[in-house]
Amino acid sequence: MSIKFTDADGFDQGAQGADLAVVLVSRQDIEALRIGSVVERLMLFSDSAKHVHQFAGRMVIQVDGYDEDPRPLVLIPEVRRFFRSVDSHWSYWIHFLIPDVDQIQLILLMLVDVQAETAQPGQVGFSLLDSAQLDEVIQRLRGAMETLHHAFQVPTSHAELMMSAVVRAVG
Repeated sequence: MSIKFTDADGFDQGAQGADLAVVLVSRQDIEALRIGSVVERLMLFSDSAKHVHQFAGRMVIQVDGYDEDPRPLVLIPEVRRFFRSVDSHWSYWIHFLIPDVDQIQLILLMLVDVQAETAQPGQVGFSLLDSAQLDEVIQRLRGAMETLHHAFQVPTSHAELMMSAVVRAVG
């Protein structure tokens, strides 16, 4: 497997033959609420039939710069605010994210209100402040995915795979 780094300007060339896309989100962009670059990069995936098919279930979101922060990302207000702002412009997460519980949970928990709970000593879990909010977010994201699938003739089997991953993620 080859790894290629690219930005929005070199995306088409850099994406050729890629099996996985890692979208890096920096702490500097998060703290300044600069969503433009991230939204622009994400739109490159959803604005092209080729990329919609190529990267279906093949995207990972990586947040950089919070390794020294002891708080889970979903409890950092500026991180939640950033992802909610990005989501207001681009909501195709379920189509593109790898069908991995951790990746799907990360995005879903960024988009709903949660509080920390101690699951076991040394482990932090989360509880929803409003379970209806999670249902609404999932339905909205599913609708965005279905719109994308209709526009680019994505097989229904992909929607089934991804919604099954969402069900696993929400437990």
